[in-house]
Amino acid sequence: MLNSRWFWILIAVLVFWVLGAYNRLVRLRAQVKQQFGPLEAVLLNYQELVQHAVSAATQAPQLWDGHAGAELGQSHWTRLQVAAGLSTVAIARMQNHTLEEDSARALHDAAAELQDAWAALIHPDVYYINMPDALKQRWLELDLLVQPELNRFNEAITEYNQAIEQYPAALLARLFQFKPATAL
Repeated sequence: MLNSRWFWILIAVLVFWVLGAYNRLVRLRAQVKQQFGPLEAVLLNYQELVQHAVSAATQAPQLWDGHAGAELGQSHWTRLQVAAGLSTVAIARMQNHTLEEDSARALHDAAAELQDAWAALIHPDVYYINMPDALKQRWLELDLLVQPELNRFNEAITEYNQAIEQYPAALLARLFQFKPATAL
């Protein structure tokens, strides 16, 4: 009788531990997805700013200095618009597949291309664009706003990844197919 009672107590403790560990992994995975929301909002502000910049350029062609500047400027405006479009697609993909490595890589690459396209566009010595100072300032503000959100998202990913690698929770993670996430 005594051995039987200890056996059932051990089983109960094991079941409660499994439930607790599983719930913790689910909560951490949900936290990663939740932390992407504020980051997504800031990243989408870049697309809004690109639309404002394009509107300003089409309404004020004096942003281009001379004929050669107009041709160079047009190609760089197009590059910026394409980069913004790719970034929007990557954000949507990441929102639907937050924990997948391919989604994180696509978003990272798209964001880098958007930053490069913006830098190429506002470089006055090379591409002859006179970007309004208000738009340049707003871009810099977004750069400052995105960093804390990116840090929070990456911290949530780190915590989730550490949890699925800790023994004995790693056994549950493998059993229930919890896969590591990729930080941005």
